[in-house]
Amino acid sequence: MKAILLDLDGTLINSEKAFSNCFIDVLNNKYACNVTLADYKKYELENNALLIDYCKKNGMIDSSILDSDIMSIVYDKYEDYFREIIKEDEARSNFSILRELKKDYLLGLITTCRRYYLDILDNEEKIYELFDIVIAREDVKELKPNPEAYLKALEVLGIDSSEAISLEDSKRGVDSSVLCGIKTIKVDNFTEIKYDDSRTIQEESANKVLKKIASYK
Repeated sequence: MKAILLDLDGTLINSEKAFSNCFIDVLNNKYACNVTLADYKKYELENNALLIDYCKKNGMIDSSILDSDIMSIVYDKYEDYFREIIKEDEARSNFSILRELKKDYLLGLITTCRRYYLDILDNEEKIYELFDIVIAREDVKELKPNPEAYLKALEVLGIDSSEAISLEDSKRGVDSSVLCGIKTIKVDNFTEIKYDDSRTIQEESANKVLKKIASYK
């Protein structure tokens, strides 16, 4: 194994619940949509960001309102939560262990998180120095479950898929990694949707996985 490739949201940091709460709050209180957590899971997490489309098709939001305008409000609300989440003990522990693992492995951050938030994270954890490659939402044409991000990481790092492992939490992320032939470890202590996946090695948390890898050295 030459490289460890990691998702961010729901894997290294406990951000999924905060983001879903912000999204639902904006839709319900700004646009009077009356969506539930079950709606969010079904249309946003399981169907690759279709919640706003669902609301528009059902007359809950005027179709003339731009998706980007809605998401701008969501992201503004989420920023304060994000700044606190990245300071939590387990998040800091994850990045601390990765700094030790960097001595022996190439590291890649493969995320659909916006670059804006990665810049905030960099101020806390110097991720652009820590990771050998950082792929954000803006760096690909197709988001997970499309394998584009992982294929790009393998190419830039100059390695074969058999020489890497990935840590993911969501089915979309797992699909993206598995499609590239990367040995994938699924963690779920932070994720909103719990599920089994026989294609993966299933572990409780990224923190435990990283500690195990560090103990081998």
